[in-house]
Amino acid sequence: MKFLFPWFIVVFITFLNSCNYFKKSEKHEKPLARVYDRLLYQSDLAGVGNGAARPEDSIQAVRNYVDSWIRHNLLLKYAEDNLSERQQTINDQLRDYKESLLIFLYEKELLNDKLDTVVSNWDIAQYYQEHKETFELKQAITQLKYIILRLDTKVQLDSVRQWMRKPTADNYPKLRGFCNEYAVNSAISDSIWYNREQLAALLPLDKFNLEEIQLNGSYVEVADSIYGYLIKSQGYRNKGMEPPLEFLRNEIYDIIINKRKLEFLGSIHKNIYDEALQKNQFKIFLDNQKNTGM
Repeated sequence: MKFLFPWFIVVFITFLNSCNYFKKSEKHEKPLARVYDRLLYQSDLAGVGNGAARPEDSIQAVRNYVDSWIRHNLLLKYAEDNLSERQQTINDQLRDYKESLLIFLYEKELLNDKLDTVVSNWDIAQYYQEHKETFELKQAITQLKYIILRLDTKVQLDSVRQWMRKPTADNYPKLRGFCNEYAVNSAISDSIWYNREQLAALLPLDKFNLEEIQLNGSYVEVADSIYGYLIKSQGYRNKGMEPPLEFLRNEIYDIIINKRKLEFLGSIHKNIYDEALQKNQFKIFLDNQKNTGM
């Protein structure tokens, strides 16, 4: 369950609370301007013009603010007078926005404080096994390792080539140390999969035949004007095939977390309802209305 509550609603409600849509406390100070029954006070201008370099600039900033306030409230009054038939609809919308915002913030606080966001590898693997038939690759993906070096890097690559071609538990730490010291960028894990767009952002695909190294599990070295690339294909899956677990790991994590959110909020809603029912905190009058012909 993703919370995508529009940010502008928060701003909108905050703005309305600061205006005369809601009851405003009386101010015991002399107003600076008036538009019909709306008043602007000195305290409403707090901070206006504070950043000005000269006093005259600060005064002008205040004048500009007052002028803008007057124009805004004149237009607002005109809109209210000419949209009087729609005022109830607007009020209903504002009420709905405010109520939705309060519920959203409450649920968000609960989720932040109480939701278990730890998803184990076992959880992910189990979900993958139970829902394999629901996943299908929408595009081909490639599993490969790469190291990117500047062409002017002075280093012996014989051992690195061997480590890339035939990785072992012994030489992997050596390969990782080499990448940390010399590589501009690298990915040497056996579990990373890429689609073509992702590879195009990383490697010069016009310099080698991707399909060929996919089929043969080949190791290639190519270069452009700045960098050299050491590339080893580990495997590939075509469009429509079953995705590997590692390719789906982040997606499955999100699915599990969203499922937990729905279940958690569902239990909270039920608990609130059951407690209110037990304490007789609400009553339904539909049966009474039917009996009276309503």
